[in-house]
Amino acid sequence: MSIASAAITQTNNEFNAALSKQKGSEMDKESFLLLLVTQFKYQDPLNPMEDQEFIAQMAQFSSLEQLMNLNDSMGTLTDATNNQQMINATSYIGKQVTVSGNTIGKVTDTTNNTMSITEFRYAPADNTAGGTLTVRDSSNNVVYTEQLAAMTTGSTYTFSWDGKTSLGTVAPDGVYTVNIALLNSAGEAVLSDQVVDATVTGVVNNNGTVCLGLDGGQLMELANVRQVSQPKVISTGDSTSTSTTSGTSSGTSENTSNSASDSATSNNSASSGSKDTLTAG
Repeated sequence: MSIASAAITQTNNEFNAALSKQKGSEMDKESFLLLLVTQFKYQDPLNPMEDQEFIAQMAQFSSLEQLMNLNDSMGTLTDATNNQQMINATSYIGKQVTVSGNTIGKVTDTTNNTMSITEFRYAPADNTAGGTLTVRDSSNNVVYTEQLAAMTTGSTYTFSWDGKTSLGTVAPDGVYTVNIALLNSAGEAVLSDQVVDATVTGVVNNNGTVCLGLDGGQLMELANVRQVSQPKVISTGDSTSTSTTSGTSSGTSENTSNSASDSATSNNSASSGSKDTLTAG
């Protein structure tokens, strides 16, 4: 084997060994430096690299190193920020929060024989002639469907689900989503601002995103929190207790309510009160 062939083989082996240490297909600064040094090592002595080319490659290496160091620093800063957000979010535990979203939870306490369902509220952006409300389970299967009556803009409506399917059977505990399709008198779709009201039970770092764990079992992003307040406390005689959203809600709301013809079904009522005012855009 000639000296040139041996040199080329050695160069290939060295470079391949450096690349094999990489976790991905991209080169890091060590591989880039090895390539540059190897180029110097085996350059043609009769036609060496020009000064300008050498300086340009060194500048590229310097820029690459600075960018990679900056990327590492930003990653560390992001981790520190997320950790600080988690620490700050622990102050929400036990508080009542209003969060943008349409995810509700159903939990049954077999010991006390009680059921708790997250309260869902929405505000149409325009007057509506009607619509459809659909509750879906975690597998996107339709569990409950309800036809909505006409609504007026500027009002907030509350959906208090009784935890039963459209067939009248009790739905299992779990996390559900509420989907609303509203139409105006011209048959055009109407948007709505949607929130859920629940009590915070924990804080979770979900793939770098700080989320609040709610009493219904759902996770909601901390950034979507609209309002934080103390849980409602109901006084009964000499005892006090913290209220929860019951699945057999009577359908009343903060100030005004619409009575339902069947107490076993869920209720939608218009309201305007001390809770976060919804504004659909």
